[in-house]
Formats: sequence, structure tokens, C-alpha cells
Amino acid sequence: MKWINFNIKTFKSLLSSLWRLWFFLVFMVFFLFFIPVLFFFTQISKDQKICCHILRYWSKLTLIFSGVFLKINFEEELDKSESYIICPNHISSIDIPIILASFSMPILFMAKKEYSKIPLFGWFYERNTIIVNRANNRDAYEAFVDSGNKLDEGFNVCIFPEGGIPPPATKLRRFKNGPFKLAIEKNIKIVPVTMPNNKECFPWSYLQGSPGILDIKIHKPVNLDSLKNNDVKNLNNKVYSIIFEELSNYEN
Repeated sequence: MKWINFNIKTFKSLLSSLWRLWFFLVFMVFFLFFIPVLFFFTQISKDQKICCHILRYWSKLTLIFSGVFLKINFEEELDKSESYIICPNHISSIDIPIILASFSMPILFMAKKEYSKIPLFGWFYERNTIIVNRANNRDAYEAFVDSGNKLDEGFNVCIFPEGGIPPPATKLRRFKNGPFKLAIEKNIKIVPVTMPNNKECFPWSYLQGSPGILDIKIHKPVNLDSLKNNDVKNLNNKVYSIIFEELSNYEN
């Protein structure tokens, strides 16, 4: 019996590894397909909003051809004439393409500097995201200044308030204050996003994972006027409570 269980586990791990490899290949094929138009709007025309839409289609195609489908629930229709700070929980490396595929508005991510070192991909990445080096306080501050400028230009900015992917056993790590300071400074609404089961599809372990349907809950925007005290701590706690409660409901 132990031998049979071992073989079943090994077979499942092999299937997961093959699927993860397939996901990567699909990701790269569509990246190569979009390179000419991405280069044009990144380097020549320099229209970052069009680049955002190209990245959205790239993400959608990658997910669909990898067998990953999204069940998106908008609590309230978003006003496309407004700019928002989007704050999702962060549980998987697949979170970024999922956010891009879920919104029809131009979104820029505040993202880690490390990915900009990847050959070719890093060149486009560095020019179409807001790069942040969290190990350097000055760089982190400049990234938030850049985020504020992009909001003024009509972009939406996505910031993962947990600051990174927490350990698998952690439901939701405490939020950092950066996005909430920015929201108050710019008087911008925050859109909480709950992604409860991304790590079931795409966990850290390369030997686990599979295609499937992922639930995305896009909550109604949090208006600063709805807070009793318009300060960073209250806004942080408000957004944290919304996502934590949704994650708890999903588990039940």
C-alpha cells in the first residue's frame, strides 16, 4: 500500500512539474509574440498605457492556454475615469498576471527590482513597472513618489501591501503603510482585492500545482471620507479587515 501511495504521489508531482513547464513555455511564447509591439510602444512611441493593455492581453492568453480560468466577482463597478490604488493579498507568483487579466484599466505594479535583471524580459519589466528596492529606504521613497506621479497621469497603481509572499501557513500578513500613506496624500480610493486560492493552483513548490478555476473578489473602493479618522492606521486596518474577512469566509 505504501508503494502504491508513493507512486501516486510521484505521478502527481510529475504531472504538476510538466504543467508548470507548460505554463512557462506558454508565457514565453506569448512574450516573444508581443515583443515587437511592446518594443514599439515602450521605446519608440513611448505610450505606457498601451503597454499596460498589451500586458493584460499577454496575461489573459497565458492563463487561458495554461488552463487557468478566472471567476471574477466585482462588488461594485469601478469608474474608469478615476484612478485607484489596488491592494490585493499576495499568495503566489501567479498573482500579477491574474490582476492584469482581471482589470480592463491601465495598471502599473510596484514591483521588486530583482526581476529587472532577467535578460530581455527585464528590459521591458523595468520600463513598464514602478521598480522598488525595499532594502534601500531612499529607493523605496522614490518609488512611492513615482507612484503618485503615475496616479496623476491617470494610471492605476497596484501595490501588494504585505510587501511580498508570506509563508504558506500565513493567511494574511500585516500590511505595510506605504500604499495607505499614498492614498491619503493623493486622496485616492483604494480597491481591496481578495485572491483566496491562487496558491492551490500555483504554490511555491515546483512539484505542486495544476490548472483550474481561481476566485477573484474585487471589493468596492474604500473612500477616505468613509473613515471616522482619516489617518494611515485606520485606512490600513480597514483594508486589512476587508480582505481577512473574505479569506475567512472562503475557508468556511
